Amino acid sequence: MTRTTAARAALIALVALLVLAGCASGRTGTDPVDEEEGFVSTAMVVTFGDGEVLFVDQDTESPYYPTLPEGTPELAAGNIVRVTGNGIMLESYPGQYPGITKVEVVEEGTPADAEKYDELVAQIWQPKDPSEPPLASLEYATDLAVVTLLPTTCGYTWTYEQDGNEQTVAVDTLAPTDYAADALPDAALKEPTEVTASFDVEVTSIEVRRWSEDALDAESEAVEVDGPSFAAEPGYRYALLATFDAGEVTYAFTA
Repeated sequence: MTRTTAARAALIALVALLVLAGCASGRTGTDPVDEEEGFVSTAMVVTFGDGEVLFVDQDTESPYYPTLPEGTPELAAGNIVRVTGNGIMLESYPGQYPGITKVEVVEEGTPADAEKYDELVAQIWQPKDPSEPPLASLEYATDLAVVTLLPTTCGYTWTYEQDGNEQTVAVDTLAPTDYAADALPDAALKEPTEVTASFDVEVTSIEVRRWSEDALDAESEAVEVDGPSFAAEPGYRYALLATFDAGEVTYAFTA
């Protein structure tokens, strides 16, 4: 999936606090709550890019990215859907709704119905530059929030196609240990926490290594990775080496 780099940067800058539906960005607090199912609202489906889905709340006209649960029917632009979930929205623009439990199509609609949101889509999405490496995000939970962190992209090698020709970009930057601590995104952990990495391009493997912030000149140590997840601890700096079909990228953050 693709979104503009600017939109993603704004998303990461804003995403921090998990708020109740009545207080969340774009919510009026008037949506019904089914005692058995949960928070219920309606939205129109808007599609763009490589089939990325955006929902637009029909009461507030607020756009948000849905996390679609297993069993969601195939959606098309113009569908009106009944969305059931926990009512907890990540405060961002557009918002993210990870707590959806069910999506039902209540009106088929047509793609023409969704065209009224073309200007909105143009503001938040443009095709990604194929020479750019994949964008990574790290998600973890604390007692008060679900946090999404954008790690620093370090060196990478990336191959892409342009005008029918294969191009390769190789970029060298500072090593993860050469950054000042305050120059890296900070997970601000208080205890060991599971962190889940995700990318906007399918990843084939992830290797994670770490250094103590007090001994960055020492040898790094390997961190066990379970799929896209690993445990991060306060006081350490982390580097993720992600391998894709089109290249390798190193990302870094501190905790």
